[in-house]
Amino acid sequence: VIHEANVSRGTFYNYFNSLDEVLIAIGQELNNQMTTDILPVYDVLTQPRQRVAVAFRLFMVRALLDPQWAGFVTRVDAWPHTTLVAEYMARDLQNGHDSGDFRIDLIDAATDFLMGASAHGIQAIRQGVDSPNRYMNASVRMMLSSLGCNAQACDEGVAFSVTYLRSWANGELTATRPAWAMDMDSDGARQLLAYD
Repeated sequence: VIHEANVSRGTFYNYFNSLDEVLIAIGQELNNQMTTDILPVYDVLTQPRQRVAVAFRLFMVRALLDPQWAGFVTRVDAWPHTTLVAEYMARDLQNGHDSGDFRIDLIDAATDFLMGASAHGIQAIRQGVDSPNRYMNASVRMMLSSLGCNAQACDEGVAFSVTYLRSWANGELTATRPAWAMDMDSDGARQLLAYD
């Protein structure tokens, strides 16, 4: 790391005590960058169920398109409450609670629960699942169910996340795509956004 960063050992240890701390910092930064990357397509949504369904699915889609990224962000310590993803997630959960869309006892607990589910979903996609599409659909459905949504609302959230992101991948939305999402218009990526 010192060699690649072209810094002295002393400079490295001014900022980090170990390689593990570097990996944590990288994971947190990649989480923040991912959140910033998806804002053009995610932040225009106003309904809490749609926002959480789209964001939750997008993190798994990114894992499929960019396994190297997924390797860094699957560390549990890459998801502290100070990251942008935690801030946006907590805000969406609070708005959903306030609107009556979500039945949540404690926003902090729900945020922790969903961040853990996100990290493990990303890890599973990275390691390989039999049907990524079905896995993502089931994950989005369970996530919405954990927030107290009924079966119909869960199904609607899954369907919306697929059709909305398919429109984004097809260029039907004006929202820009970050570099990692440029392959979303390929046939293989489109198949990832099919509703099983």
